[in-house]
Amino acid sequence: MASVRGVAVETALAATPEPSVESPKIDPAPLNVVRMTPPVEATLRILLNSVPYLIGAAVVRQPAVGDAVEAEVGRMPWLHDRRLLTLQLPDDSLPANRAILLDWPVPYQAEWVGVPPRLLISRLVTQDRTVGVLLGTLISRDQISTGAREALDLSCELIAAAVGSDSLATLSVPAPVDEPRRLVVVPDEAMPEPESSLVIAAPAESEPVLDPKDEQDERDRQVVDEVGRALDELTDARSIGRVLRDAVTAIAGVDGFSVALFNSVRREVAYRYKVVGADPDSAEMGRQAVDDGPDCYAARHDRRWHGFVREIGVRGPEGVEARKISVLQYPLIAADEVFGVATLQIFGDTGFSDHATRLVLRVIEVSSDRLAAVRRAARFQPSLTPPESAAAAVLPPVAAAPFLSSVNAATEAPTTDQILNDLVTKCTDIGLPTTFMVGVDPAAGLLRGELISNSPAARELDYALGISVGRFTIELSDRYNAIARACREGRIVTSPTLDELVHPLRDADGAATLERLVQGGRSTILPITVSGDVVGALVVGPMADEPGFSTVVKVRDLVNETASRLAEAWRTKR
Repeated sequence: MASVRGVAVETALAATPEPSVESPKIDPAPLNVVRMTPPVEATLRILLNSVPYLIGAAVVRQPAVGDAVEAEVGRMPWLHDRRLLTLQLPDDSLPANRAILLDWPVPYQAEWVGVPPRLLISRLVTQDRTVGVLLGTLISRDQISTGAREALDLSCELIAAAVGSDSLATLSVPAPVDEPRRLVVVPDEAMPEPESSLVIAAPAESEPVLDPKDEQDERDRQVVDEVGRALDELTDARSIGRVLRDAVTAIAGVDGFSVALFNSVRREVAYRYKVVGADPDSAEMGRQAVDDGPDCYAARHDRRWHGFVREIGVRGPEGVEARKISVLQYPLIAADEVFGVATLQIFGDTGFSDHATRLVLRVIEVSSDRLAAVRRAARFQPSLTPPESAAAAVLPPVAAAPFLSSVNAATEAPTTDQILNDLVTKCTDIGLPTTFMVGVDPAAGLLRGELISNSPAARELDYALGISVGRFTIELSDRYNAIARACREGRIVTSPTLDELVHPLRDADGAATLERLVQGGRSTILPITVSGDVVGALVVGPMADEPGFSTVVKVRDLVNETASRLAEAWRTKR
């Protein structure tokens, strides 16, 4: 229901005569929908998930440029009404970044059943300047709850900032020479985590016209440089975690963020900085923790990041409901040592965009050396005494003399990938040209393809199944897959046909075709057990004939040797 100002706006907007019911219906020219920037898109989708009965939203620039729409998500019949696209709102017509609801007539192009929707409208203001209008479609006559109202108002402020700056460059536009910009870190306190402290600078008055790709690359570089400058004076893990929280929230719009630093002696987490949203669902996400310890999949594998989807139960008015969460984990690496994991979480199963994933990786890499230094010095919380100089506290690993021997040992120690590649190579040397390997991802409940030998038959199998690129995924609970059964039961399993290996990725006919292609379907699966946990499996095959007993014994010895090497490597690296 609209306020006094809202009524004035509705009256002013309604001054334009409505088309008569008898008048002919002529389809208007198609709208020019401008490609939305990642912050605007992410905030609009979060807005739709946060406000009940909101099924569509759009952003219109102010001052309007023809029929240009900055961003659109969901169902928005109002965009057919040209009066809303060319709207010029006086500054006193609507409150800044606060939404009101109007009983605005639905254009004839929209087909609705039941009660007509209400128009949600908000004037987007940033730096005392009206930059656009947020329009929404609300299919409810009920009043908006307090929580939904707060989420709506916060979304308006975020969208206004993103639209006003055109992109993520709000973090990185060059500041005046006499007043350099920096990320501000608030002092330690017992209150809830503060809002993002990134300073938003006004866009430059004139900038050269660049190619869109080059322009995005330059903005990304400036964002990374800005984060690096913000870390210059920080000497504790909590302060560094806050800067990373602000940066990844601006880049990817996350609902939860954490940094876990491992103990240098024991296989456990020594310190964890963790932040989730204030809404009940985010709090429940924080209580149902994700594995980010030394034995998690991201920490055990030499990959730049690891993404998966998990499910939590959230108690709602109709009982416990399942909510899916996209998780993205980055191993923290310094001097060839995985010393921690950074975890990003967002509600939904759509995952993170490729651009956001790679930009967050660059931000994590900038902070890795400093996090490694404060972890060595055990400086997790801000010190109550005057700290040492920043240079002394966060020396890069290669410059710290007391740690030269440990750095050299870590550099010379074989990595996980090298150890596993050695196993596949040794299997080839004893006459087994078709072998491949899968890893166990317990957090996602999946088996993932890892490595495969380089024989022609193995290359054909890899081309069909995508084992080496991680597309080969099997649920660990699958009752009909022989690899999953071997990993669950921790024992050697034989498979007479290829169908038992590739179920349910291929049906019986597809498996038979693939079996003819690789000229065999018999396989033997040997689980790889490290410190009592099954971390993967070696699949000997598929091949025309089942390997003999002596061959299986040799492979079993190789697998046990590999497990011992993995245990030693993971222990010394932590």
